[in-house]
Amino acid sequence: MKKLSSLLLVSILGGAITLGSYKLFIEDESLNPILETQEENQKEAATFISNKYSKSNAVETDFTEAADKTVHAVVHVKNVAIGRQPRTLREYMSGMRGGRAIQGAGSGVIITPDGYIVTNNHVIDGASELEVTLNNNLTYKAEVIGTDPQSDIALIKVEAQDLDYIPFADSDNVKIGDW
Repeated sequence: MKKLSSLLLVSILGGAITLGSYKLFIEDESLNPILETQEENQKEAATFISNKYSKSNAVETDFTEAADKTVHAVVHVKNVAIGRQPRTLREYMSGMRGGRAIQGAGSGVIITPDGYIVTNNHVIDGASELEVTLNNNLTYKAEVIGTDPQSDIALIKVEAQDLDYIPFADSDNVKIGDW
């Protein structure tokens, strides 16, 4: 037992001397370059970021102008479908078999001044009646012109003239990095 306690005491004393020597002679010298390097890296990163995104180097893009030009061409599309299936357990148990109007909604974009609108197919799928509301709160009945369920695109039309619209651009003239 005496041999074990002396071994333990020597181990603790050796560890304390090693740790103390490390703290006194080595730690101060090795941490300062690391801290200085970290501070230098942070300064370089801040300089890089400020230079990269400064007004002199950045393309000045005004999204408010883009929004003003396009907000009147975005529409709200509301559809009404007649449900054929019971929607609740009570309807199923009582034998009710649909016939209720189910409303759905989405958005679309006017692409011609005479009322052609592109929307998602899932917005108008199964609709018995379509209603389009413009940004100025005018409401029109719409008819489906064509759909493509695979690409989830649909074309609808309202009977109106001189609508604000968003024209398609020529994709052959687009370059990588263009807005």
